[in-house]
Amino acid sequence: MKIYLSCIILLWGSAVLAQSSQISGVVKDTQKLPLPGVTIMLKGTTKGVVTGVDGKFAIEAPTNPETVLVFSMLGYQTQEATIGSQTYFDIILEEDVKHLEEVIVTGYNEFDKKKLTGAVSGVDAELIENVPVASFEQMLQGQAPGVIVNSTSGQPGAPASVRIRGTGSINGSNTPLYILDGVPIEASVFASLNPNDFSSVTILKDATATAIYGSRGANGVIVITTKRGKVGRSVVQYRMQYGWSQMGKLKLEPMKSEQKLSYEEYAKIGQGWELSPDNPENSILTNEDLANGITSVDLKRALNAAELEQLRNIDTDWVGAVTQTGITQSHELSMSGGRDNTRFFISGSYFQQEGIAIGTGLERGTGRFNIDHDASDVLRFGLSSSLGFSTQDNLGGNDGALTYANPFANAMLKNPYERIRNPETGEYEFGANDTNPVEIIETNKQKVDEFKGIGSFHLEYEPVSKLKLKSKIGIDYRVREYENFTDPESQYGSDPTITQGGQGSYYTANTRNFTYNWVNTANYKYNINKIHDFDFLLGAELIRNEYHSSSFTGYGLNSKLPSTPASITPGSAVGGDDGNGFIPRVGGGKTQNALLSYFFMTNYAFSDKYTIQASIRRDGSSKFGDGNKWATFWAFGGGWMASEENFMKNVKAISTLKFRLSYGKTGNQNGIGDFQARGVYTSLSYNGVTSIAPGQLENQYLKWEVSNQLNTGFDLGLFADRIFMSVDLYNNITSDLFIQSKLSATAGFPSVERNAGEMRNRGIEMTFETINVQRPSGFRWSTSVNFSYNQNEILDLGGETEFEQGTSIIQVGLPFGTHYTVGWAGVNPANGRPIYTDKDGNTTVVYDPANARPDFGTYLPPWSGGFSNSFAYKGLELSIFFSFQTGHHLFNNTRYFSENAFFALQNQSTHMATVWRQPGDITDVQAPQYKREFSSLDVENASFLRLRNISLSYQLQPLLLQKSRTFTSLRVYMMGQNIYTWTQYTGMDPETGNNIDQFVYPTPRTFTVGLEAQF
Repeated sequence: MKIYLSCIILLWGSAVLAQSSQISGVVKDTQKLPLPGVTIMLKGTTKGVVTGVDGKFAIEAPTNPETVLVFSMLGYQTQEATIGSQTYFDIILEEDVKHLEEVIVTGYNEFDKKKLTGAVSGVDAELIENVPVASFEQMLQGQAPGVIVNSTSGQPGAPASVRIRGTGSINGSNTPLYILDGVPIEASVFASLNPNDFSSVTILKDATATAIYGSRGANGVIVITTKRGKVGRSVVQYRMQYGWSQMGKLKLEPMKSEQKLSYEEYAKIGQGWELSPDNPENSILTNEDLANGITSVDLKRALNAAELEQLRNIDTDWVGAVTQTGITQSHELSMSGGRDNTRFFISGSYFQQEGIAIGTGLERGTGRFNIDHDASDVLRFGLSSSLGFSTQDNLGGNDGALTYANPFANAMLKNPYERIRNPETGEYEFGANDTNPVEIIETNKQKVDEFKGIGSFHLEYEPVSKLKLKSKIGIDYRVREYENFTDPESQYGSDPTITQGGQGSYYTANTRNFTYNWVNTANYKYNINKIHDFDFLLGAELIRNEYHSSSFTGYGLNSKLPSTPASITPGSAVGGDDGNGFIPRVGGGKTQNALLSYFFMTNYAFSDKYTIQASIRRDGSSKFGDGNKWATFWAFGGGWMASEENFMKNVKAISTLKFRLSYGKTGNQNGIGDFQARGVYTSLSYNGVTSIAPGQLENQYLKWEVSNQLNTGFDLGLFADRIFMSVDLYNNITSDLFIQSKLSATAGFPSVERNAGEMRNRGIEMTFETINVQRPSGFRWSTSVNFSYNQNEILDLGGETEFEQGTSIIQVGLPFGTHYTVGWAGVNPANGRPIYTDKDGNTTVVYDPANARPDFGTYLPPWSGGFSNSFAYKGLELSIFFSFQTGHHLFNNTRYFSENAFFALQNQSTHMATVWRQPGDITDVQAPQYKREFSSLDVENASFLRLRNISLSYQLQPLLLQKSRTFTSLRVYMMGQNIYTWTQYTGMDPETGNNIDQFVYPTPRTFTVGLEAQF
C-alpha cells in the first residue's frame, strides 16, 4: 500500500513539473521603487518565494489558467495575478490603509476585524520594537485608548501598573490577563522576555472580546503573538543598540550648603545656629572652651566663622553622588524562513542596562524557537518556546520608602555640608543623621536572578473540510532567586536595632511558579454562497498553578569571608554556654489552584454587512467553596457595516462606516487566596510550648466578582480610510465586590472577606488616524491620536460603612482612590501659623484629623491618551510621540519630608528659603516653630504631557544595497525617550502608579543609537 501511494505521488509530481515554467518579475510600490521582502505564494499551496533587495523574484509554477500568484507584504494590499501563459510580471503594490481588514488574534481563535462587534485595540509591533526599556508593559504607555500604564519604579526591569477601563475591584486584582501565543502568563514578569520577538499586541476591552476568558476577563485581556517563519528564503537579521540614561532635573531641588546653613541659623537649629555669631552661647566662654585653649569670645567667634566657611565650601551633591549616566546596550540575532511544509523562527538576544542609581541594573539573555509544520493537508503541528535569564541589581532599601536604606530619600535629605568620605583616611563619613547614601549602596547588595520558560505545543487535525480540531498544551515556568547582603562593617549592618546582633546579615529566597494549561477546541467555519458566513468554536480548558517559596536569613557574618552563606555564624540561643543570639529566620510556603472551563463561541455574518457574535463560558475554580465553585459568563454583540449598503454606495467620501453594540458578563477571582474558602491553622508559641491555633475563618460563601459590561461604538473611514476614526462608549458595573467586613470582637478575627457592593466605570474612547500627505515623490505624513475618559464611582458597599485605605477613602458616591485628608488654607501672614479647614470648609488654626474631607481628587487619571506624527521621505523617517494623563492628584510625600521644619536637621528643598520670617510675609511655608501636618497642601495636580519618544531613522535604498551583495536591508536610527515632561507636579515623577509618591526611583531620560541589518 505504501509503495502504491508513493508511486502515485511521484507520478503526480512528475506531471506537475513537466508543465511548470520559471515565472519571474519585479514588485514595486506606487512610487515605482523596488519592494524587497514581498512574499509570493502559489495559491492553494505552501510553495513560495520572497523578493530580493531589487524587488525581483523567480518561482517555478505551472503555466495554466488555474495557477494564481499571491503577492503579500505587511502594510500593503494583497494582490493576485493569474499566470495563464504569462511568464513575466510587473506588480505594483498599494499601501494598505483599510483598518478593518486586519486579522485579530484573541488567543483561542482569529477573526477579521470587520466581523468583530466589540472593543479591540491593536498596538503596532513596530511602535514597540527597539524601545530601550526592559519591561514590555511600559511600551504600551499612551499607545491605546482606555489603557493606563504607570511606572511603579524607574529601576531597570521594574514592572508597570496596567489598568484597562479603570479600576473594577476594591480588594481584588485589577491587572489584565496576559496571553502569549495562547498561553496565559504571569503579569509583571516581562523582564526575562524580549519584546522584539513580538509580532502583534491586541488589547481586548469589552465583554464580547473578553467573555470567552470567563472569570479571567473582567480586567481586560492583552494577547501577544510572537514572530513566526514564512515560506521563502531564509532571512537573517541583526539588531544592535547603544544608549545612555540620565536623571531628569528635580523640581524639589535640595539646598546647597550656603542656603542650608542660612536656614538653620534662622530656625535656630543645627550647625548653622551652633556656629552663628547671633547665638547667645557664642558670646560666653564655657569650661570646655577654656579646656580647648579658647581664651576670648573674639577667638571663639573667629574659630566658628572659619568652621562655617569650611562647611560652606564642602557643598556635597548627594543626589549626584548616588546617580550616574547609565549605559544600555543590546544585541539580537534572528533567522526565519521556510520551505514547502515547514516554517521556523529562531532568535537570541542580549540586553544590558545600567540604572541611573549607582549599583542598579539589569542583564538579560533570551532565546526563542518557533516552528510550524504541515505533516499533510489535514494534519499540522507547531511549537513555540522561549527561554530567558535575567539578573537585576536593585537598591538595598525599599524603593519609595522613607527608610534608612533608601538612598534616594537619604540623598535628598542629607546635609550638603557633610562629606562622602574623609579626605585623609578615605573612610565614609555619616554626619548628623548617622547615614551615608553612597555607603548604603556600596556596602549593601540586593540581587534577583530569574529564569523563565514559556512554551506550547499544538496539534491541529482537519478530519473534514472546514472543521479543525486543535489541542494545545502550554507551560509558564518561572524561578526567581533573591539574594540580599548586608555588610557587617557597614553602618546599616552594624546597627543591632536594624540587623539582629549588629554583625550583618545574608538573606536568600527562592520562589517557583509553574502554570500549565491544556486547551482543546473544535472550530467549524462554513460559508453559503459567499453570503452567509458561520464560525463556531467549542472548547474545554484546564489550568493549574503551583507556587513554592522558601527563605533563609542568617546573621553574624564573617567579614573576611565572601558574601555567601559560608560567612554566616551558626545561631544559638542567648543564655547558653555558646549563646550568640544569631538565630536564623526560615520561611516558606506552597499553594496551588486550578480552573476547569468549557466554552462556546459563534460568529455569523450576512453579506459582510450584519454580524452577530455570542459566547458562553462555564468556569469552575478551586478557590471557592463547594456551593460557589462554578459560574457562567456570557456575551452577545451585533455589528452593522452600513458602508456596504446600497444607499451608501454613492457617498464616495465614506469608505467605512460600521456600528457596534455588545453586552456581557465576565468575572474575577484574582486577589483572593487559594484556600480562602477553607479554615486554616497556624503555628504559635505560648509559654515556651509550640502549638497551633485558627489562622483563618472558613469562608464557604465567598464567590466571584461579576462585571456586567455594555459597549457601543462606531468606526468611520473617509477617503479610502486615509482618515479613520473609532469611537467607543462603555458602562461597566462590577458587583459582588470583595470587601473586608468587620466582625464582632468575640469572633476572634477582626474581619472576614465577603461579596458586597457595586462599582461603576463608564467612559468614552476615541482613536483618530490620518494620512495627511502622500506625494508621488515619496513624502508621507501621518498622524495618530487616541484619548479616553473614564468615570469611576462606588455605587454600593453592601451595608458596610465607609473606610480608609491609606490616604484615600472608600465611600459610596465617590470614585475609587479619592484622597481623604485635612484641608490646607495657607499661612497666616501675621504670625506664620498654618491655617486649616474643618469639615464645613471654615478656617481654623487647630489641626484635627477628624476634619479630613474627600474633596481633593483621585490618584487615578480619568483622562489619558497619546498622539504621534510620522514623516517619511525616501527612507528617511522622523517619528514623534507624546503621551498624557490629566485630572488626577498625587499625595507628594517627597515634598512633605523635604519642606518640613520637623526634619530640618536634615536637608530641605530650596523652597524652604521662602519660609515665613516676619509679619506680612506671603508664603506657603509656615514658621518653623509650628509642626507641619499631613494636609491637602501636599495633594498636587499630577497632570502631565510627556514627550515619550522621538526617533529619526534612515533606511538605505535597495539600489544602494545591491552593490554590497550582503545586505537586503539596512537601517540606522537614533532615539530619545522620556525627553521632557510638562507638569505642575513637584515630585519625582507624576507617572507613578501609587497614590503616595515618596522618594520613588525616577523614570530616566534615555538616548539611543541603533542599527538593523538583514542578510
